[in-house]
Amino acid sequence: MKTLKTVFAFFIISVLFFQYVSATNAGGISNEQNLRLGRQIQSFLPQEVLRKAFNHISSTELTKRRFSFFFNGRQFVATTTINQSLQAYLDSLYEDSIGAMSAIVCIDPISGRIAAMSGFDRMTPFSRVWTSRLVPSASLFKIVTAAGAMELHLLGPRSSLYFNGRRHTLYKYQLEDKKNRYTTKVTLAEAFAKSINPVFGKLGISILGREGILEMARRFLWESPIPFELPVKVSPLEIGPDPYNLAEVASGFNRKTRITALHEALISAAVANGGVIMAPSFIDSVVEKGGEMVYQNRFYPLKRAVNPKTARLLNQLMQETVKSGTAKRAFRGWKKDKVLSRLVIGGKTGTIDSDDHRFRYDLFTGFACSSKTGRCLAVGVFVAHEGVLGRRSASYARLAFRKYFEIIEE
Repeated sequence: MKTLKTVFAFFIISVLFFQYVSATNAGGISNEQNLRLGRQIQSFLPQEVLRKAFNHISSTELTKRRFSFFFNGRQFVATTTINQSLQAYLDSLYEDSIGAMSAIVCIDPISGRIAAMSGFDRMTPFSRVWTSRLVPSASLFKIVTAAGAMELHLLGPRSSLYFNGRRHTLYKYQLEDKKNRYTTKVTLAEAFAKSINPVFGKLGISILGREGILEMARRFLWESPIPFELPVKVSPLEIGPDPYNLAEVASGFNRKTRITALHEALISAAVANGGVIMAPSFIDSVVEKGGEMVYQNRFYPLKRAVNPKTARLLNQLMQETVKSGTAKRAFRGWKKDKVLSRLVIGGKTGTIDSDDHRFRYDLFTGFACSSKTGRCLAVGVFVAHEGVLGRRSASYARLAFRKYFEIIEE
């Protein structure tokens, strides 16, 4: 009888363990890491437990260097990865913000460590706007389309493309494959930097197709749960059967493709990290009262979004956006700044109105890397302007880059 109970208990433990391993594998963790996690499962808290434990902790507490919390009648102390100087600086920027909501997430692309999470939501005060608010990704999705064109179809920054009409519209006639005296010739780099909608709409229809767009979007974590110590809303993607709808998605000219600030930051982190997305984390460790460690940050690659060559080409496109494209105004004069001049900076902007035109969504994702130390920072920012336009998302990113590298390289 004892033998039967032992066998049954072993069976239950095995089932639970392999369920845990399967769930972990969905996030892109290797078998070797799964085995290591299996050995630690009795002494280390999985992230899903932390998500429950942090449920009632304020956003202000979560971004401190250390904070205490109780779970199941036991007391714990968490140590975060948050850079307190950068966090305090970004928080201060929002004190006089006139927008409806905004968020910025700063992450180290090499390790996945979160350096800062700041923002506000006037409609839902005290919410974790960095991971709980989905906003239209707008032209940020052009990163996905450009990546697919270069990785799956071997286009390059200097590849010639053509469009008719205005740059920022997307009419059906602009998607026709025709050339006339009104046709404009551009390179992929110029189309990306200046966010030319018809070019990317045509890439979606004629080059990538529905399956290509879906493949690249999922590589960049759309429709994918993002493992994190806080709940993160999944970024949705919807492509209808109409070719025009495919063009809308490929160019970012739609409101159904949505994203969180954390997800924004991870996209640029992948570009800065040779195409690899590291699993994000804002908790270094958790210690139970009495000294026993029950959670420790693990640095592991979540997914390879693109190969290293494509990442380098995307890096070039994003640098061009800052130098001569839609982010040029926000970064004007950065080459003369004593801190920013030492950095390689790239990014992508996105802008679109809400369905009811109440809000003007303004997004920026980008990276900055030090030519001196090799250290990098990736950011994801969005602002929902209401009425009068306040500080733009690219300006928040510029300030974050400058403050971060001022701190770490002083």
